[in-house]
Amino acid sequence: MTTSPDETHPDDLLEGFLSGEGFAPDPFQLEAFAALDAGRNLLVSAPTGSGKTLVGEYAAYRALAGGGRCFYTTPVKALSNQKFRQFRERFGPENVGLLTGDHSIDADAPIVVMTTEVLRNMIYSASSALHDLDCVVMDEIHYLGDRSRGVVWEEIILTLDPAVLLVGLSATLSNTDELGDWITEIRGDTAVVLSEHRPVPLAHMLYTDGDLVPVRAAAEQRRRARSGYHDERMASRPRAQWARRQDVIERLDDEHLLPAIYFVFSRAGCDGAVAQMRRARLRLTTGEEARRIASHVDSAVAQVPRPDLDALDFAAFRAGLVNGLAAHHAGMLPLFRTIVEELFSAGLIKVVFATETLALGIHMPARAVVLEKTTKFNGDTHMMLTSAEYSQITGRAGRRGIDTKGTAVVLDQPDLDLDALAALVDTPRFPLYSAFTPDYSMAVNLVEQLGVEEATTLIGRSFAQFQTDRTLVSRSRAIERRSDERDRMRASLEEAGGDADLDEYMGLRAELSRLERKAEKATRDDRLDSVRSAMLKQTAGSVITIGRKRFGMVATVLQVRTDIPSDPALLCLTDTGWTGWLRQHDFAAPPVPVGRVDLPKGRRKLDGRAKRALVQRMEHLRGKAKGRMKNAGGKPVRKDPRISAARRALRQHPLHDDPRIDKLARLHERWARADAEVAALTAEVDADADSLARRFRRIVDLLRHLGYLEKVDGVLRATDAGRLLAGVHTEQDLFVAECLRRGVWQGLDAAGLAAVVTTIVAHPRTDSAIREPSDEILRSALAETERVAVDVAEMERAHRLPTTPDLDAGLAPVLHHWVSGGALASILAASWQEGVELTAGDFVRSARLVVDVLAQVGQVAEPDLARTARSAVGSLRRGVVLDHMA
Repeated sequence: MTTSPDETHPDDLLEGFLSGEGFAPDPFQLEAFAALDAGRNLLVSAPTGSGKTLVGEYAAYRALAGGGRCFYTTPVKALSNQKFRQFRERFGPENVGLLTGDHSIDADAPIVVMTTEVLRNMIYSASSALHDLDCVVMDEIHYLGDRSRGVVWEEIILTLDPAVLLVGLSATLSNTDELGDWITEIRGDTAVVLSEHRPVPLAHMLYTDGDLVPVRAAAEQRRRARSGYHDERMASRPRAQWARRQDVIERLDDEHLLPAIYFVFSRAGCDGAVAQMRRARLRLTTGEEARRIASHVDSAVAQVPRPDLDALDFAAFRAGLVNGLAAHHAGMLPLFRTIVEELFSAGLIKVVFATETLALGIHMPARAVVLEKTTKFNGDTHMMLTSAEYSQITGRAGRRGIDTKGTAVVLDQPDLDLDALAALVDTPRFPLYSAFTPDYSMAVNLVEQLGVEEATTLIGRSFAQFQTDRTLVSRSRAIERRSDERDRMRASLEEAGGDADLDEYMGLRAELSRLERKAEKATRDDRLDSVRSAMLKQTAGSVITIGRKRFGMVATVLQVRTDIPSDPALLCLTDTGWTGWLRQHDFAAPPVPVGRVDLPKGRRKLDGRAKRALVQRMEHLRGKAKGRMKNAGGKPVRKDPRISAARRALRQHPLHDDPRIDKLARLHERWARADAEVAALTAEVDADADSLARRFRRIVDLLRHLGYLEKVDGVLRATDAGRLLAGVHTEQDLFVAECLRRGVWQGLDAAGLAAVVTTIVAHPRTDSAIREPSDEILRSALAETERVAVDVAEMERAHRLPTTPDLDAGLAPVLHHWVSGGALASILAASWQEGVELTAGDFVRSARLVVDVLAQVGQVAEPDLARTARSAVGSLRRGVVLDHMA
């Protein structure tokens, strides 16, 4: 509960807090301090590195001084560990505890750092630790928009005791006031403090031709001389990637811009960059720095078994560090990442090659950051960085109290869109959109605590519904305006002679157009099927026809790629000398073989002489190709008899020959478009209004159907099965609960249970084919688990809910082997032999996901299975899996 500091004036309290800082607070910090002293909830939005954390620390300091407690939540365990160390230094070890999924250290301390999920679970379990809680600080509150985990932030804001002070710290948002309005509506008076000022100014530079040029100046210069500059750049021969990276680092060193974080956006790219710089003999450390690094590293890994270090290629990792170079990405062992973070923060590591995960809250400020590209692969395609991503990444540049400015450097590329980059520079803020959606465990907990009606009302008060409701007003007005326009169009149409006969005639026309479009699509699909089938039959050395004029008449197949049968590709050399990959859409007709040629060795790197020889041989096949092209149209065009019938009905209609029909048709089409827009907008508004509450009610109906909820004395309450589900917190909560209820995991040993849980919660980065286990009990449990997944998905579809079960056995053998006592080296080697892409970091992260769920199973399952789950947790938490921080 909110507690006033004992006989302490706020000014004295603040003065005592700031006495050891060594710098004057910024205006936004003073405004935030005043809000806390006034007992108001607080939302602070400020740039990365501006000092938001100081506000959170003051909230903790006030709670400590008043004899209350403060919970400081973070989105990731690594950040919790870092804050834990920092807070112990500031407030004393006896006053600070840590609670994550892995560890509990001094959980009864006045200040406890924890991950957000831990606090959510404490609220649902009505933990006694909440009784004397004074305030909660939610660091990185913009994670509320995270698609997979953002729901947890909203659950806390919605369900935390309103008497507890809430402090949210966020990056700069463009809709901070909207978020503040919502928190005020949910929790009462909330001060919103917004700052766009960076204490350390940030310069945005473009590295081009060895020079550092301001991005805005480079964009303006490119606009003035776009074509000539582009031609000149495309004609020049670029340097090799490794040499260019070395050039950039040496230029930064010359400009005194190290230490730097060099963002690559690829795990393999980060590791490869360090290896490249080592091969180039780049060394950025002095002899004394190298000795300090070596001593720190050797001490940090002293408890890791030597075979594990060998499996992790520790020697190469250590050699890079000694040279002042390191990688940082999610595929690394967490202990190795922690070593990199500590050495970089100490100024000993000069360049860290990192993926964007480094930008997510970890405190590793640098003098400069480098972006090798402004695009990254999102799983489907390469996309430009968003303003949020660019702001988070570049915010790492500039160390407060050390640097006078920070520098963000973007490397010039032939395809770099400088105008888009300049727009990112000019847009430091980004909008926050809620990712909230109710799930099954949440539903049981809320119904048990609040009842159905109040729980439904609470769901309707979420930030997601708040944002939707705000847009509904403007969309409803748009519907009104468009409806008025539609009605005026209808009146004009009727004045011109349009009536029910015209509606009938235009309906016939619309149906004919629909049938013709459907037939055209079927014809295109047939052609693509024919092309795809013909491509899959080709082999290297075949000379085929090309039904595209720009590619010539014939081409030689150099390589065939059929790993994705639905999208085959042919690497071809055409008779014009062009070489490249052709896909199904590049063929107007199925490719037809017209001969074969013998390919020279090293066909992937054909030299000019070999190309000319192949082109000359293809010249002799042109005549043959022309003849075969005439008969290469693929399947005949489909004919739909309904099209002929529709055309007859249209010609026989009385209005078909009416001289006014063209004018009337134009008026009717305008009215019909407006009418369709009104209908679509109305349907969207109806679907969005109360949308989350409707979904929540469907979830409640499904849980009643399955027996997780039942009426007792007219009130809906959780059953024993419901209480089991309430203790499961994972995206697959209902699926896990159903497996426990049906007893499909009974009889498994610890290794087998870990393997089955792995199929649910820990999936490899790439698809893989896994052999069935030899153990009959495990094989049966896996089969039963899959049947449960099918049943749950069918029930979800029946209740108009998205399906949640998602099984993948790729990592099951890995975790089975580890729980059985396997060594890390054999696990990593076996995973590659099985075709599973697995790094040490992936393995540790997957193991911890499995540990989290098994720990929950150990709490809620029947006694025998619970003991097995706890045994599996104990076997999993050994070796590198325990090395969560240095």
